[in-house]
Amino acid sequence: MKLFFLSRLRSFGHAFRGWWHVIRTQQNAWIHAIVSTAVLFVGLWLGLPPRDWAVLLLTIAMVWAAEFFNTAIEAVVDLASPANHPLAKVGKDVGAAAVLIAALAAIGVGLLIMGPPLWEKAGSWFGQVPQAVRSEAPAFKGMELYSWQSEAGEWQYAILVGTNRNKTLDEVQAAPLDLQGVKEAVGALAVGESLFWMQNTFDEQSGQMVTLPFPPETITRELQEFARKKGVDLYIP
Repeated sequence: MKLFFLSRLRSFGHAFRGWWHVIRTQQNAWIHAIVSTAVLFVGLWLGLPPRDWAVLLLTIAMVWAAEFFNTAIEAVVDLASPANHPLAKVGKDVGAAAVLIAALAAIGVGLLIMGPPLWEKAGSWFGQVPQAVRSEAPAFKGMELYSWQSEAGEWQYAILVGTNRNKTLDEVQAAPLDLQGVKEAVGALAVGESLFWMQNTFDEQSGQMVTLPFPPETITRELQEFARKKGVDLYIP
């Protein structure tokens, strides 16, 4: 067992010396190191899921392995053929091509994995509503939209699944949304969904029906236009 660990330790030492040699002698290795570090930091910032991390780490390892193989080929070729030889040039060119192919593949993987979340974050910076995962089919009785003003005078909204009964005021106001939040909720509805803007709700404390107000016409038109673009039928009484 002791000999096993000693052999593993020596192997690690050889690997580290090889890595350090590549870093010191190959300019491309510095580019790989900078890009790899940047990808890791961006991945942490985006909060990528474990499966995406697995693909990214394998891709980074592939690029580094290609660079190591290329450096090893160059060293062996220089040792076997100190003088210029056409076959030596072919060996070095093929090794460089392997690194290029690995790097291009890594760029493609990076764009596929990190491109969509980066685009979504960039859109949020410029005030665009992020694309939500849409429902596959419309609700059986449609969806209901409610609006009211908070004590601070801010307009708040709620979207609930339609039913045959009147919603209670507590149900409606349980999870209020702001204007952007309600847009995100509308964007997540199925194409062709029916959304009814409701006014009447039941206040359990007073035991009476309560009529909720509509926001200003500019906001209702804005939501109508947004729903139309998303393929949602918004009905306003």
